[in-house]
Amino acid sequence: LAGGQALPKRKKVDFPTDSEVKSVEVAVSTALEKYAPAIVKGLRTKGWWASTQAVLPYALRRHLRDEVESLWHENCFIKSQSLRGTTYYDKENVYATEIDGHKYNFAPRMVHYTVRAAKVVPALIRQAFPDIELSDALIGNKLNICTGNGATFDAHLDTNIAEKPFNRKLTMLLYLNPKWQPSARGELTLLGEEGASQEEREAAGLPASLEPISGRLVVFWSDRMLHQVEPSFAKEGGLEDWRVSYTIWFCTHGDSDGP
Repeated sequence: LAGGQALPKRKKVDFPTDSEVKSVEVAVSTALEKYAPAIVKGLRTKGWWASTQAVLPYALRRHLRDEVESLWHENCFIKSQSLRGTTYYDKENVYATEIDGHKYNFAPRMVHYTVRAAKVVPALIRQAFPDIELSDALIGNKLNICTGNGATFDAHLDTNIAEKPFNRKLTMLLYLNPKWQPSARGELTLLGEEGASQEEREAAGLPASLEPISGRLVVFWSDRMLHQVEPSFAKEGGLEDWRVSYTIWFCTHGDSDGP
C-alpha cells in the first residue's frame, strides 16, 4: 500500500498473441511516422512538441495502463529519488521503475512499445538532424507513478544528473491517465533553456502547460529544455486515479561513463 490507500482488485494481464504483438508494433510505428513532421518542426523551431490528442489507439492505451497497474501490484516500483546538490532525496508520493525484458511477464506491451520506439525514433531524428547521431542501441527509460497528495517534480533538465544513461539527447513522454480530470492537476510545464530571453521564450511558446491526458506524447531536447511537474492529486485516492507518465530517453553515441 502507498499512503495507506486500499488498492483495487488486481487485473490479470492478457499476453498478446503474435498478431497482437504485430498490431502493437504497427500502431506505434504508424503514430510516430504520422506525427514525425510535426515533431521535427517543433524541435527545430521551438525545442519541443506535444500532441493535442491521444496518439495511440484506445485499446492499446488501456492495455498499457493495465500493465502499469500490474507492475505496481507486483511491487516493481520503488521510491523515486532526485539529486539536490550532491545529496539524493526521496520524492514524496512518487514511485518509479524501468521497463526491460525482466518485466515482460507483467507488462509485455510496455516492452514492445519501448522496443518499437527505440527502432523508429532515432532513424527519424537522424534523418531530420544529421548532426545529432542518436544511437539505435542506447536508450534509457523510467515509468513514474504519482500517488497524489501534491506529488511534484522541481524544475530540471534531463541531463547533468548522476543517473544513467548520461548522454541523453531527446526525451519522449507518454501519458497513461484515462481518468485524469483538470482538478487532478499534475501538468507538465516546459520552461525553456536556461538563460533564454523573454522574447526567445515567448517565440517558443513558453512557458507551456501540458495536461497529462491519456495518450498524449511530448517530445523535447533533454539537454536544453527545463521542465517541471505541477503538484498532482488523486481525488479518489486509488491506484486507478494515480498519475502515470512513461519517459524514454534517446541517447547519442558519446561518452556514457558519466557526466
